[in-house]
Amino acid sequence: LNKLAHGIADSLALSVAAEAIGRGTPVIVGPSLNQPLLDHPVARASLMTLASWGVTIVPPVDDGDGPRLAPNDRLLDPVRRFVRSA
Repeated sequence: LNKLAHGIADSLALSVAAEAIGRGTPVIVGPSLNQPLLDHPVARASLMTLASWGVTIVPPVDDGDGPRLAPNDRLLDPVRRFVRSA
């Protein structure tokens, strides 16, 4: 999350996402952070930066058992907007 928001592309996944942002291609990010990490000032700033670039953020769900991705339906809903049915 923070690397992507700061333009650090030191892995294939970050490079692909960073290039997509630069091209204006839709990017959807589903971070897996617990609430204390999500409340960190840098994480909050990174989320705002990515959103200002048009990145769709699917917030994580922290049910007290540690970092969790959002449920599948919530992760897939923004993807469905860009997928055409056959």
